[in-house]
Amino acid sequence: MRRDGVRCVVLLLCMGAVCAFAWAQKVERVSYRGWQDSYRLSNGTVEVIVVPSIARIMHYGFAGEPNTLWVNPATEGKPVKPGEWLNHGGDKAWVWPQDEWPQRIGRGWPPPSATDQVPHQVEIVNGNVVRLSSPLVAGYGVRVVREVRLEPSGTRVHILTRLEKLRDGADFPVAAWVVAQLPVPDLLLVRLYPGSTLSEGYKLFSLDAWKAVRRLAPDILLPERRSEVAVKLGCDAEVLAWFKSPYLVVHRSPISDLADFRPGDHAQIFSNSDALPYIELEFTSPLKVLRKGESVSLEVTWELHRVPPGKQSPEGLAVFLRDVGE
Repeated sequence: MRRDGVRCVVLLLCMGAVCAFAWAQKVERVSYRGWQDSYRLSNGTVEVIVVPSIARIMHYGFAGEPNTLWVNPATEGKPVKPGEWLNHGGDKAWVWPQDEWPQRIGRGWPPPSATDQVPHQVEIVNGNVVRLSSPLVAGYGVRVVREVRLEPSGTRVHILTRLEKLRDGADFPVAAWVVAQLPVPDLLLVRLYPGSTLSEGYKLFSLDAWKAVRRLAPDILLPERRSEVAVKLGCDAEVLAWFKSPYLVVHRSPISDLADFRPGDHAQIFSNSDALPYIELEFTSPLKVLRKGESVSLEVTWELHRVPPGKQSPEGLAVFLRDVGE
């Protein structure tokens, strides 16, 4: 009897693990804010919504709680329009460096059309990964492939972005570039990578400077945005964080070798003016000259924390950042 009881307990535990795993694998097609072709990944703790028709991730948050990504209310439910860039918000992928767009595609703005102005093909891989694939990106000979995977428990989302070379030619270095738009936060934080050659810890990509960029510690920066103008900085960092009480969103992209990047290119933060208030957390992969059949990849992991009131100071939030990736 005792042995049978043990077997029953083991069986029940196994059944519970199977059920939990099945829940973690949950990917379902949904309608999201008027976009009918959306896909929701959920594990009972957080949910992520991917919208292939606008080539973006549009939602990330605790189940049943607010979205931590910014969605432009003026474009909700609207389709993409090739050649007419609509700022839907969310998270998308472009091709870096941006300052080479004029010579590659004949214009400095909007981005290459195939990256985020046309629907992307969607495929569900292994039951728990949403894969998006772009058409050929003109001027580059590549396509953008993104794989979005939610861990079985907790809040971590893994996003792998690849530029895959489909055609010969265009023999110049390129990098994958991801851009996540979020609402204006209470605080922005950066965890710097050791060995940076940037004396102030960052460089400016914009003509205008930030209101302030102070060091909380040798490895932690606190950029303070300006409301009247758009500003952008770049830094050698693996971790960027956004805090709007009580939520802390952490984006992490590991660095294997800092020499693979131009100083300040890997991690970037953009803050738009209050005319359309949002910020962007951005990462780029190493620059690489691709031959047909080759690719360059960028791995980014998202985490979401609900921070207790007593730990919402910059010093308290820095503790979270030091534990990321451990």
